[in-house]
Amino acid sequence: MFPYLIELAFILFAIGLAGIASDRHFVALLLAVELIMVASIIALVSFFTSSTSASASPVIMLLSIWAVAATEIIVLITFYIYMKYNGISFDITTLSKMKW
Repeated sequence: MFPYLIELAFILFAIGLAGIASDRHFVALLLAVELIMVASIIALVSFFTSSTSASASPVIMLLSIWAVAATEIIVLITFYIYMKYNGISFDITTLSKMKW
């Protein structure tokens, strides 16, 4: 079962890298980074669960990383609403010209 999880993690990681390489939309870039994080979570949990000692540490690690990923999605939705409301372009070349 574990080789399939590693293959799934590799496929998700490749899709995330393709999303970063191909898109200029701010929200799509952040979602591609999130997809890469999910792929790394799947790979880490599959490596830790394949060990011989049975413990709850992979499950705790999985839940804590999912909590961080959920807060990142909440921040992403907040950025999206703020940028949409203020009429800010989602093109990253335009965002790099913004002054703080």
